[in-house]
Amino acid sequence: MKRRVSTAKRIVAVALAATVAVSLTGCKKRKNTNDTTSSDVTTSQSQAAVPETPEVTATPAPTATPAPTAAPAENTDKKDNTTSEPTKTEKPSTGTSTSGGTTKPAATKTPAPAPAATPAPTVKPQVKYTFTVRRHEATCTTQGYDEHICHEWGGMNYNDRFVPAKGHSWDGGTVTKAATYTETGIKTFKCKECDETRTEEIPSLDKTYHIKSVVAPTCTAEGYTIYECNEVPGLTYKGDYKAKLPHAYDAGKVTKPATIYEKGTKTFTCTSCGATYTEDIPVVEKTWHKGNTVAPTCTEKGYTIYICDQDSALTEKRDYTNALGHAWDAGTVTTAATCTNAGVKTYTCTRNGCNETKTEEIQALGHKWDDGTVTTPATCEGVGEKTYKCQNTGCTETKTEEIAALGHKWDDGTVTKAPTCTEDGVKTFTCLNDATHTYTEVVPATGHAWDDGVVTKEATYEEDGERTYTCQNDKTHVHKEVIPALGYTFTETVVAPTCTEDGYTLHTCNENPAKTYQDTPVAALGHQYKEVTTPATCGTPGSVDNVCERCNDKQHVSDLPATGKHQWNEGVVTKEPTATESGIKTFTCKVCQATKTEDIPKVHNHDYTRLGEIIEGPYCETEGKRWMYCSYEGCNERVLMPVPAIGYHDWDTEHTECLKKATCTEKGTMRMHCKRDASHTMTYDYGGTGHIWNEGVITTPPTYEEYGEKTLHCKNCDATKTEKVLPTKYTFTVTVVLPTCTEDGYTMHKCNQDDSLSYKDNIVHSTGHRAAKRVIEPTCKEEGRTEIYCIVCGDVSSTFDFTPKKDHTWDNGVMTTEPTAEKEGVKTYTCTVCNETKTETIPRLNSSGK
Repeated sequence: MKRRVSTAKRIVAVALAATVAVSLTGCKKRKNTNDTTSSDVTTSQSQAAVPETPEVTATPAPTATPAPTAAPAENTDKKDNTTSEPTKTEKPSTGTSTSGGTTKPAATKTPAPAPAATPAPTVKPQVKYTFTVRRHEATCTTQGYDEHICHEWGGMNYNDRFVPAKGHSWDGGTVTKAATYTETGIKTFKCKECDETRTEEIPSLDKTYHIKSVVAPTCTAEGYTIYECNEVPGLTYKGDYKAKLPHAYDAGKVTKPATIYEKGTKTFTCTSCGATYTEDIPVVEKTWHKGNTVAPTCTEKGYTIYICDQDSALTEKRDYTNALGHAWDAGTVTTAATCTNAGVKTYTCTRNGCNETKTEEIQALGHKWDDGTVTTPATCEGVGEKTYKCQNTGCTETKTEEIAALGHKWDDGTVTKAPTCTEDGVKTFTCLNDATHTYTEVVPATGHAWDDGVVTKEATYEEDGERTYTCQNDKTHVHKEVIPALGYTFTETVVAPTCTEDGYTLHTCNENPAKTYQDTPVAALGHQYKEVTTPATCGTPGSVDNVCERCNDKQHVSDLPATGKHQWNEGVVTKEPTATESGIKTFTCKVCQATKTEDIPKVHNHDYTRLGEIIEGPYCETEGKRWMYCSYEGCNERVLMPVPAIGYHDWDTEHTECLKKATCTEKGTMRMHCKRDASHTMTYDYGGTGHIWNEGVITTPPTYEEYGEKTLHCKNCDATKTEKVLPTKYTFTVTVVLPTCTEDGYTMHKCNQDDSLSYKDNIVHSTGHRAAKRVIEPTCKEEGRTEIYCIVCGDVSSTFDFTPKKDHTWDNGVMTTEPTAEKEGVKTYTCTVCNETKTETIPRLNSSGK
């Protein structure tokens, strides 16, 4: 079963592409920066001219038919290099035209053939697709490609002829700011193609230093050495820092005593600088003595009161004992239960001072029915009735039950007419419940019961005898049978002549051997030779012999070598064909029992998978209708079947509507309309990704000892921020990391002296995925599918329209193990596509080696 990508996934993919486009342009319509390097070419393309990249198959899947074919929109952006491609012919598609952002119905539809009057065509209906080809030339930073825009169905759009971005061609650079002993210089490079510029830092001139003075560390300040520049007198920096000395604290003084409620404080003072620090004194631990003890009640626990020795107003409850619980009496029925209503029983606590009560429900008694009285007796064929009365005091309720009909209870029957040898009798059955109900059955005639008979006349060899039989049921019935005359009997044996001995007929008397005789002599035949060829078989040699046709006397003439060719029988169907699978017929060699198989074609059940005319729709969310024809050759049966809703919207990403403009810190909102139905809309957020800072201006120049400060301004708003400018003694290695589809690009400044001072700037936003569609055909190893993928990084965002794997294409097989009389053989088949193998068992040879 084919699967369809969900609407949610399609919306996310379109929104991602639209977000990338809008984040670069804000709310304004995107300006084509390649106006001078791109061209529109109106084309039409035939099915034979399949684009190289990505692979596009225009044949719609049976379960995911696109929207109706639309007529090409008028091209209002014609240019001098407009050309035409060959027409692309396909099965009828249900795509929609994206030209001009509106949906147009198909210009022409193949009329549905009249089922009765006109036979359906044997050639599948076809549709032509036309394309506008727009060439995007490569620039320094963007790749070039041809964009094919289908006039009839957006699902046929594709890109090809990709050319990598050319990259900048920088000149040798110009020193725009010379380096000094106190400042770095700047060298500016300009691209020869697009006038874009970049800069490189020129390190400041190298300086030498001498030690001017050394400051010792104290417990409040670090120690350091002051170095003075030899080339620039008065220019100094601090280095060789030494850690502060530890404070020399005294033994401390209690500045706040601790109580049972608060911690105290002890203060320690440095004897060198007067610095102080404090430590907590733990709270004073409380001690307790016992006070009054409170006894437990039915519902409250008992306890003992403890009083704090340090503060008598402070008490605690301890040593709890469990509540006693209520001591309920036996209870009193306050509301008696009836047959249908529950009663109430009330319990009272018996402990002194406790008058608590509780109630329990007494279940309803339920009716107590008597044994009942039969008010209407049941008969054989009619139901009766039984009435029951409730025996509980004060209840007058009754109920009735149906007594099932008794049914007839037949006796064993009485023979009212006895059967004879030739006539049937009658047996009558009477109902024991009602003697007026009877029925009869036929008692079959007994037939004659003949005895074994008596020989009333003995048979001789010349005369017949007689046997008489008498009926045991009626002695008056007799019949006679003839006993044939005995006579002499002979057994005749014809002894045929052979090649060397005479033949004759032998008459043997069964009663008297003396009467046996022979006659009809036949002369010996002599040998009659004929050349007989014993054919050679697949594994056994043959021979040529002269063989006597009568006695098989053989004279050998010559030998024939084994042929090696099997002699196949008529074959047996070992797997019946169905509508979906071919059958198998297995043939066996008559000589060596080897086997082979042949496919039996599928049974022709109508397979309505050949696409016909679209009668209605489909649309984004509603089904359409189309004729589907039987796919078997020569069969033109058709049925009207639903075309699934397209299941997703064709959003117009080129004509988005700005509902709220984005700022650096807040997202904006955009709205897109479906090209098929403008009433279908989708809103999404964009922007709000943060400030985009310029390169900044140094507002406080750095020195060799201290950081400077750089102020950066947001390119999109008035926001500013400051960054430290490293002291000039540090040098950096600059690496430019280009943006990818999902990751921002940036310039990495790696400090060669201190990696913690490395930083990134010149952030370039990620380019976003560039989506295209490709169709992957099924093989015998994996199922087919349609993928939406990024043509830059190859990331697959969605997969749909799955088609089943193909069957393996097996070769004729190779015998990998020869069969013997003791062991079966093995024949191995290999798939000619994927090299997968399968094996079949070859039966063992019989004892003669066949």
